Parts: sequence; structure tokens; C-alpha cells
Amino acid sequence: MDEAIKNIRQELLALKTCLSKTQALKDAIKRTDDPTSLKALVKETDDALLALSEAANLKAKFLDEKKYANMKEYLEAQELSEKRDVSLRLLMQVGKVQKELSSEVDTVKELLKRASGFIDYRMNVLSGVKADTTYGSTNSLAGQKMFDANI
Repeated sequence: MDEAIKNIRQELLALKTCLSKTQALKDAIKRTDDPTSLKALVKETDDALLALSEAANLKAKFLDEKKYANMKEYLEAQELSEKRDVSLRLLMQVGKVQKELSSEVDTVKELLKRASGFIDYRMNVLSGVKADTTYGSTNSLAGQKMFDANI
């Protein structure tokens, strides 16, 4: 049981570190005032993700040895004790932090997608590229205007 608690705590610590690094990365992307600090934050986030991966590997190894599919099954199979209760509470915290981290990662993905679109737009403005006109374009196959074509 002590090894299970150790694994859960290690995973929880790694998740909390990833969460804080991801939140810092999100804030830096919003500011976009210092690309050097952004690069450092990306490196720190990557290191935190590596630590999380190591914790997940240790947990998977532990579960393989004990022949259980997941940590909740293992803990529920143990006899009632204070350590079991502590482990289950820690496991609930892991789930909560995982949801928060997932939400933060989704936000960072969206910010990066928008930043990429904005960069493309600015590059087109700076290079003087003109967009095609939608209403005046013709269907090259039939020589008809776009909205005259039967789709």
C-alpha cells in the first residue's frame, strides 16, 4: 500500500507541476512580449511533462506487477484502512488536477492556433498578398460564377 501511495503522490506532484507550467505558458502566450521567456517556459513545461511521463510509467509498472487495470481497482481491492482512504482521496485529487490540466492544455492549443492565424494574416498584410474575391471568382471547370454553379 505504501508503494501505491508513493506512486499516486508522485503522479499528483507531476500533474500539479505540469498544471502550473501550462498556466504560466498560457499567460506568456497571452502577453507575447518576450519570446525568450516564452522559449524558457516551453522548456520548463517539456521537463514537467517528462516527469509526468516517468510517474505514469512507474504507476503502469506497479499495476502490471499487481495485475490490476488501474489504480482505483487496486485500491478498492485492498482491505479497509486509513492508508486506503488516504490513497483514494489522493486518487480523487489526481483526477481533479488531470481535468484542470486538460482544460489548460485545450486553452493553450486554441491560443497557439489563433496566434498562428494572426501571424499568417500579418505576413500576408506585410507582403501585400491580396485575397481572391469570393463573389467575383469563377468556377474554372464550367466558366460560371461561384454562386451560379449548382453544388
